[in-house]
Amino acid sequence: MIINKLKYIIIIFLPFILTGCWDSVEINERHVVLEVAIDKNGALKQSSTEAQDKRYEVTYTIPDIAKLSGQDSLSEDVKTAIITKSSTIATSVDEVERKTQNTVTFSHTKALVLGEELLKDKELFKATIDGLIRNMQIGRGTSILAVKGKAGKLTQAKNPQNPIIGLYVMKFFNNSERPTSYAKQQTLGNLIKELQNTGVTTIPVISDQEGTVLIQGAAVIKDYELADWINKEQVRGELFVEGKIKEVPIVVKYKGENLTYNIEEEESKISFNANNGEWCAEIEIKVKGNITEFVSSEQNELFNESSIREIGSLIKAEINRQTQESIVYSKEINVDFLNIGLEMYRKHPKVWESYKNQWLITGYKNIPIKVVTIVTIHNTGMLE
Repeated sequence: MIINKLKYIIIIFLPFILTGCWDSVEINERHVVLEVAIDKNGALKQSSTEAQDKRYEVTYTIPDIAKLSGQDSLSEDVKTAIITKSSTIATSVDEVERKTQNTVTFSHTKALVLGEELLKDKELFKATIDGLIRNMQIGRGTSILAVKGKAGKLTQAKNPQNPIIGLYVMKFFNNSERPTSYAKQQTLGNLIKELQNTGVTTIPVISDQEGTVLIQGAAVIKDYELADWINKEQVRGELFVEGKIKEVPIVVKYKGENLTYNIEEEESKISFNANNGEWCAEIEIKVKGNITEFVSSEQNELFNESSIREIGSLIKAEINRQTQESIVYSKEINVDFLNIGLEMYRKHPKVWESYKNQWLITGYKNIPIKVVTIVTIHNTGMLE
């Protein structure tokens, strides 16, 4: 009897399972937005009523699905940009709907790109984040990037590798074989969480340099406002602190020759110790890797235990230098984008109570931060 009932249930639901799309709107009647560029509308004066009514300039990139899936996928006219000027993100979406006969969907949006002037406007940037939190159409896993200049201009730039910036960004961060070295991925959901938890976050910078799209460096956001830009070397230090470095070459001078050590794995840990009543943060970095490039100028040169220790010390010093570059700069601009305070709160909540009120003023700037690096060399292959 139970088996017969199961047969009837399967027969009833089989048409729903085999149907290609449950939605009443077919794919050729949809506009799939792959990237959204949000800028502050700088053409209007701040005091004008029109400026409040049209404070956003939002660029939506919609691909030609037929061309995108065919042989013309890299052609220049594979995408269409719809530009809106509106008072809110929601009214911007409504305006796009009015400008097209098709239904607009954000279910496959791959990138949110934010312009420089938007990031500098605390009130407007906060309103943008609030609008994105309330707008559940854009997934929390969507990559978010910053631009030095106008975001809309960047998304309309020609990119020979992939004319759709959103797809380029998706492939860039989804490539598990890519070295993690100069750019840290940021998603909408994680950005919202970091701003709510600490008020500080970083957004990777995307740029177009002579037709080549680059993702490196970051915008540092503090209290919903652009605090500063950090370069790719400072982002690398941030990645070392977070334990996210992967497949990164470290070059040191050994016996007058360049020696390359490739980091295959990295992990890190932040701890805190008190010395005479003064608390100190310690960042422990552990790396494992191989010597991948070194040509000896001496015929009888071989890697022995002594030389391995010497090379390990050189690599430690270089990793410490790169990490300290980020630490020093974060203290210089007095923005804890390395999340030292968050780790203190998690591990020593009672100690954090004595720091939290002054952390953003003098607490972070004054706390000593020590870097301890442990290097493991697996392979020492050498060409004589």
